Parts: sequence; structure tokens; C-alpha cells
Amino acid sequence: MKKETKQRTIVQDYNVYIAKDGKEFSNEEECRHHEMMLDGTRIVCPECHGQKRFRGRFVPEYDNYDIGHVEAHYEYETCKRCGGKGYLEKKTTWE
Repeated sequence: MKKETKQRTIVQDYNVYIAKDGKEFSNEEECRHHEMMLDGTRIVCPECHGQKRFRGRFVPEYDNYDIGHVEAHYEYETCKRCGGKGYLEKKTTWE
């Protein structure tokens, strides 16, 4: 008797979204976001630089009576200008 190890390949269809510049995405929302960045209708937030948060502060570990021991960690504030999205959208108003 002879034993061989073989690989099976499974052919599976999946959707690919292609932006105007030819970049491929697996998610429709990411593709739309990329195209809006190319068009200039969305820009990266100038305050948080797309990080969605800023001003981190270190919180040392401590014991909380209600929830128990809390490990040391960083706490960040949500960006107020973009609301935690990381980008700003272009808006036009009629006067």
C-alpha cells in the first residue's frame, strides 16, 4: 500500500468591486469610499488624520469595586470634527 498527500482546490465564485482607477476591493462600501476620495467629495479628517481618535492617555491598572481588577490601558477621545468616521464629506449649500 502506498500513501500520498494531495491538495484539493475548491473553485468558488466571489464578487470583486473595481474602482475607477482599477483597484479591486472585496467590499462595496470600501470601493465607494475609495472612489469618493479620488473624486474629492471625501477628505481625510485634518484633526485626527483618519485615526478616528486622538489625545490618548495612559490609565494605570486599578481595582474597581464593581467590576474587579482593571488592566492598564490607553483611553482615547473620539474626534469631534469627524464624529469618529475618520473622514469629512463635501457638502454644498444653496444661499
